[in-house]
Amino acid sequence: MITIIGLIFSPSVFSQKIDKSKLEQDLKTVVESKDYEKAAYYSYQLAKSSYSQKENKEALDYLDKYFDYSKKSEDELLEYLAYQLEGDIHLSMNDAGKALNSYKKSLKAANRIGRADFEIEASLATASAFMAQGRHKRAISPLEEGLSLSIVNHNIEAQERAYDLLIQSHKALGNSDKVKEYETLLSDLAPIAEEDNSGLEADVDSQATGTTRRRVRRNNGGLDKLRQVEDSLLAVRYSLEETEQSLRNMEAVSEKQLLEIDLLNKDKELADLEIKAQNARLKNAALIRNFIIVALLLTAALVVVLIRSYRKKIEANKEIDRQNKNIQSSINYAKRIQDAMLVNASVQESLIPESFILFKPRDSVSGDFYWFSEIKSWYDPDVVFAAVDCTGHGIPGAFMSLVGINALNNIVNRGEAESNQILENLDIEIRQALQQETTGNRDGMDIALCIYRKEKNILEFSGAKNPLIYIQDGELHQIKGDSRAIGGYRPTKKKPGPFKKHVVPIDQPTMIYVFSDGFQDQFGGGDNSKFMIKKFKELLLSIHHLPLAEQKRELDKTIEDWKGKEHQTDDILVMGIRLDEV
Repeated sequence: MITIIGLIFSPSVFSQKIDKSKLEQDLKTVVESKDYEKAAYYSYQLAKSSYSQKENKEALDYLDKYFDYSKKSEDELLEYLAYQLEGDIHLSMNDAGKALNSYKKSLKAANRIGRADFEIEASLATASAFMAQGRHKRAISPLEEGLSLSIVNHNIEAQERAYDLLIQSHKALGNSDKVKEYETLLSDLAPIAEEDNSGLEADVDSQATGTTRRRVRRNNGGLDKLRQVEDSLLAVRYSLEETEQSLRNMEAVSEKQLLEIDLLNKDKELADLEIKAQNARLKNAALIRNFIIVALLLTAALVVVLIRSYRKKIEANKEIDRQNKNIQSSINYAKRIQDAMLVNASVQESLIPESFILFKPRDSVSGDFYWFSEIKSWYDPDVVFAAVDCTGHGIPGAFMSLVGINALNNIVNRGEAESNQILENLDIEIRQALQQETTGNRDGMDIALCIYRKEKNILEFSGAKNPLIYIQDGELHQIKGDSRAIGGYRPTKKKPGPFKKHVVPIDQPTMIYVFSDGFQDQFGGGDNSKFMIKKFKELLLSIHHLPLAEQKRELDKTIEDWKGKEHQTDDILVMGIRLDEV
């Protein structure tokens, strides 16, 4: 019997006393005044109260009202909570199928909000519904996604929950090796979790097993998390008056007081600069001292190695092998982090169903990356996507890719919705992040970025060095990117020209391609030459009519045949998107 723990919010979590009659009267009042945002909120509160009293059918009726009212409001946080509550109710009624549908919707809402803790909770809840159906193999994917997010966000509590559920699923599937692997990882987390939860452990019987303590922490952690979410929701609703009063108090500060504050801040900045200069001097002195110590140690070690080289050869080889394994382990960990940052297949399919991505890192991690996001519009959200080629490859390129992904997400989340302005902002953020104006750092990235505006049936393109290729009615078109890159070296201080925005009408079936330079720069063939852009365009034109999965296979087969026994020259990224008039 598989026991699913620490995921579903039981009715006791919502046991705070609520005056339902007053809430119902408030609901009636706001509906009459057509304040649908508050109507949705009160309906959710009534559903939560009914669930706490185990009145599940009544709770579902209130949730139906919530979903009606929520269509006229835009509270994504409340939408996430409502779907989570609906899933909990269905699961408590042993209807795992409906629970799964609700949890999937909560996961989509969490993705739109962009809160990693919500995405983790929704992923694990989705997996719990699969497990309740006995579909343990299907539960593995959302569990691994939740685990990856919890690792990236250093959420030890969520990692414990994910490992525990992965152990249960693999036990049910008879995967003893996986069970052992995840039990070991879970055991390794125990010391960290014990330290973080020492206050909680004091309330647990001193004779309880480690597994029991972990389950108590996970249960309480999940309840605390939901309570925090609800508290934040209530705070949003009822703290406006306090905020307005605070603003009035701030306006009451006299001009003299503001000037005094400004002078104090300048004094503090000067003091901070002096401290930083002193720290820099101390750091330089320490570096010189450490260099001398290291040089002496290396000299002594070299003498010992020369004397004992033959006798220590086997031990040295073993040590090198161990270090290589540690390095490879670190690279694999970096790959898991990069994979977690990239858009997963389900999000890609939900944004642009007719698409493929050929992604072939030269090393374990990549300096190329692909990126998708949404831009809000009146009806269907616009979709923005990009193929990005960072300076270098491997670990350095991967670090640049993480900086680029974070910068693009920040720019779109701030509301920027024009392709050329996204690139302008990205250039600024990369230069600021790498302090290129002061450090002389020359790292940067080339990018092809598109926005598909469904309502207007157009595609907007802006490029930093990288082009856009599109095929309409059997004819291939290419729009070159601007000659400037994102970040990187600039020979003069003269401000470069702005990025241009190009518009492609989607008035007929259109095949879109954006890519890095890795494909056409690959060496191979009979004379070990580059594949070249001309041959690449001929290949795209010859396969554009094929189904997308076949296009991807043909591209992969072609480059592998061309490469032969040669090493891969660079990271390879090709994105293909098929669009049609809506």
